[in-house]
Amino acid sequence: MLDFAVTDLLLILTVGSAVGFISGVFGVGGGFLLVPVLHIGLGLPIQIAVGSAACQVLGPATTSCLARRLTREDLRIPLIVAGGITIGVYAGATLLHSLTSGQIARSGSLGIHTGDLLVLSVYLPLLLTLGGFSLWEGQRALIRRPVRTGWVAHWRIPPTVSLSAFTHGPISIPVLSWFGLLVGFLAGLLGFSGGLLLLPGLIYLLGLSWSNAVANSIAIVWLIAFQSTIAHAWHGHVQLSVVAGLLVGGTLGAKLGVNFSAGVSPARGRRSFGWLALGTAVVIAAKLVALLHSAGAW
Repeated sequence: MLDFAVTDLLLILTVGSAVGFISGVFGVGGGFLLVPVLHIGLGLPIQIAVGSAACQVLGPATTSCLARRLTREDLRIPLIVAGGITIGVYAGATLLHSLTSGQIARSGSLGIHTGDLLVLSVYLPLLLTLGGFSLWEGQRALIRRPVRTGWVAHWRIPPTVSLSAFTHGPISIPVLSWFGLLVGFLAGLLGFSGGLLLLPGLIYLLGLSWSNAVANSIAIVWLIAFQSTIAHAWHGHVQLSVVAGLLVGGTLGAKLGVNFSAGVSPARGRRSFGWLALGTAVVIAAKLVALLHSAGAW
């Protein structure tokens, strides 16, 4: 259990407000920012940063589900991917626990905590890829040359199922399940809500329309948040004082961000998000270099 001074809680409240504001502006979860900021900026252990960030998602995810009033049709895809998500979240959270609990305490003779190294090393290429894609896709949208969608929708590995959300024909259940497994694993390991991957995955990989992707991602994010909270709490990764500060600050910041985003076009917003993701990747890269240098690897 960590002890926090009032100044630490105020910093966490500020971080939650800033990340909530960014989430409101760009319309994506801020978990991808929370973990680097909590770990690199505030010095929280990586497992506490991941577990607390994952837990705080449950509040806004529950609110979104209740506000959306999801229909039975909106729940068909989430129920299909639920199995993969459950296995993935548990595997990701358990791997992180193993790397930070002393079972695999350090990476070889370098003296680097493998939990820190793995989480940051996965974050780096993920944010570089998503940031670069957002810049490219946003630029294509500005010049009215949208990116083709449904890249893997034609992979009709049996069994398949016909769903109204997929207008191009039946969709493969194994493809959906493996997609859920991948998103769940990364969410369990990295502590974000999964929305960062869900929306582009549902739209560009699986070919859903924007409205259908949003409706399905709301339910899937809730599933991920619920299961991540249980998994990380079981392993002792959740610090309730951190979660409370993030929830309060994030709620206030998100409201301001939504109001601010009214004057930002979607294409320009995606480009700005791309630069933000790339900037976060640079900070993570600097931290990785510092870790390796301090351990005498370089």
